[in-house]
Formats: sequence, C-alpha cells, structure tokens
Amino acid sequence: MIAERSNDARQRLEDEAQIAKTRLQVFWSENHQDYTSRALLQPYAEALRARKIDPDRLHSRGHCPFCGGAAWISSRKSTSDADGGFRYLGCSLCGLEWNYGRISCPACGEEDPHKLPIFRSDAHKTVRLETCETCRRYVKSIDLTLDARPIPPVDDLVSLSMDLWAVEEGYTRIEPGMAGI
Repeated sequence: MIAERSNDARQRLEDEAQIAKTRLQVFWSENHQDYTSRALLQPYAEALRARKIDPDRLHSRGHCPFCGGAAWISSRKSTSDADGGFRYLGCSLCGLEWNYGRISCPACGEEDPHKLPIFRSDAHKTVRLETCETCRRYVKSIDLTLDARPIPPVDDLVSLSMDLWAVEEGYTRIEPGMAGI
C-alpha cells in the first residue's frame, strides 16, 4: 500500500499541467479519495482555515464542518463533566478537530451500537479501531482519556499493524492515515 502511494506520486510528476490541475479540481470539488491530491492541497486548506476563508466545498455528514474533508483520525479527550470524554474527529485536509457523536459512524451515519464494534490491541493500549459493520469503514481512535501524552499522528504510525489487521478483515479506513493506509 505504501509503495503504491509512492509510485502514484512519482507517476503524477509526469502529468501535463492540465491533467494535474484537473485531478486537483476533481478532488476539491467532489471530495474523491485521492491521497496524493489531498497531500498537495493540505497546506492550501490549512491556510484557508487559518485565515477563516470559506473554502466553498461540499460538506457531507461526518465530514469537517469547515472544509468538508473526511476524518482521518479520532481522539477521545477528557472533560470535567463527561464520563469517558468527548469524541473528536480530525480533518484529513485542513487539520480541524471537531466534536462528533460517540456512537455514530462518520462514514455512513450508522447509530446502532451493535453494528459499531471497537477493536483494540494489547500492543497499543491507547489506540482502537472504531469500525462499522454497515459500510465496512473504520477510523483509528487515540484515547487521550487514558493517557494525555500520545500524539495522534505519531500514534497512528506506531500502530500501523492495526490498520493492516483491519484491511485483512475487510475494513477500509475512512480516509488514509499518514502512511497512506
């Protein structure tokens, strides 16, 4: 998977200007899953967010309320009055974190807790996979209520074995993480 992303990026270096522009426009306007286009447009989306300039993109349920990007990671954070903390999703495009319902699939909106299994690994105690049996998608979640020290992008890479397990089980990540999976 990582080699595939690397090869894709190398091949896109050869694109004619109009093809490269079209690829980026399609990603921007239709929110297609395209790891390379997302990586190229991230600094632009982050700059728009920093300057509070509306990016005028499609916004779907479970996507970033600012730019419409898909969630690439989830985290649980403690609050003084919330049992178990709040769930935050992290935007894969502009980097915004927003509060999102704890019992809901960001990809399809499924809310039946029996269809939303969570998988953990003893090797990565603060990491879990929040999966959905309805759409077979998942988001990796870093539980900061157990330990506030983890850094989600770092822990995402460290727990890559969990992504590999999920792929073997037939799940697809809502939006690829740092390693492209």
